[in-house]
Amino acid sequence: MNMFIRVATVLALVAFLDPTTLTGQGKIRVAIGYLENNSERSWWFHDDMGPAARNHIDNAFFENEQLSSMFSVIEREKLDMVLQEQGLATSGALDQQTAAKVGQILGIKYIITGGIDKFAINTTKGGFRGIGGSYTKADATISMRLIDTTTAERVISVKAAGDVKKGGAFGLGANLSRKNEWGIASEAIEKAALEVVKKFSANRGLQKLSPDITMSGMEGKIIKVDGNRAWINMGGMSGIQPGDQYTVISVGEALIDPDTGQVLGQEETLTGKGQIVEVKERFSIMTFTGSAAAKDVVRRK
Repeated sequence: MNMFIRVATVLALVAFLDPTTLTGQGKIRVAIGYLENNSERSWWFHDDMGPAARNHIDNAFFENEQLSSMFSVIEREKLDMVLQEQGLATSGALDQQTAAKVGQILGIKYIITGGIDKFAINTTKGGFRGIGGSYTKADATISMRLIDTTTAERVISVKAAGDVKKGGAFGLGANLSRKNEWGIASEAIEKAALEVVKKFSANRGLQKLSPDITMSGMEGKIIKVDGNRAWINMGGMSGIQPGDQYTVISVGEALIDPDTGQVLGQEETLTGKGQIVEVKERFSIMTFTGSAAAKDVVRRK
C-alpha cells in the first residue's frame, strides 16, 4: 500500500511538472487576420483571393490535430469589430505594429498575418484543323507570419506553394470560362494554404510559444471609478473572467534621456488591488482596495 501511494505521488508530481500537461490546461488564443494579395491585379477575381486563402488557413487550423489542440482561434466577427472600431481596413493584411495593437485589444498574445505572394495561370494549347488539346497550370505561393502582440516581433515565418494542373480537348479559339478560371485558381490557393499550415505546424518555434496574454499579464486602463468599484476597458472579448485579480498602478510622467531624447520608461506607483466582479463584452467592473482613478493602469497579477 505504501508503495502504491509513493508511485501515485510521483506520477502526480511528474504530471504537474510536465510542460505538455501545463500547455494542455489552456489553449493559446490567436486571431487569423486577412491575407493581403500581392500578386498581379490583372485577374478579375483578385479581391477574392485573399479572403479565400484566409478561409482555407482557418479550416486547416481546425482540421490539424496538433494546432487545434494548441490554439483557440477567435471568431472572425470579433476581429472585424475591432478593425472597424479602430478605423482599420479588413481587406488587407495587418502590418506588425497594427497587428500588435489589435492583439492587445482582443487580449491575445499572437496574431497571424500573411499574404499571397505569387499567383499565375498559364495555358499551353496545340492542335490541327480546329481540334486540339490544352494544358493549364495554376500556381500560388502563400506566406504566413505569427506576430507577438506584446513586442510586435515576427516569431514564426513560413512560405509554401501549391499548383493545380488541368488538361483536355478543346476547339481552337476557346478559352477558360470565368467559372473554370476561378475554379482552378481557388484549388491552387487551397493547396498552398494547406501546405503553409503544414509547414507552420512543423516549425520548431511553436515549442517556444508562451501562453496567451490573458494568462501572462494583461494590462488595461480604468475608465471611471465609483466608490470602491472601477470600470476597466477590457471585457469578455479580451478573455477577462470574474475572479481575475489586478493591481492598480498610477503612471507618472515619461522619463526621457536628455541627450538622446529616447523614452526610457515611466514612473509607476502601486496604489491598490482589485478583483473582477462583472464582465461585459467590452468592459469589466472590479472592486478594489486602496485607491484608483480614471486613466490608472490595471495589470493582471
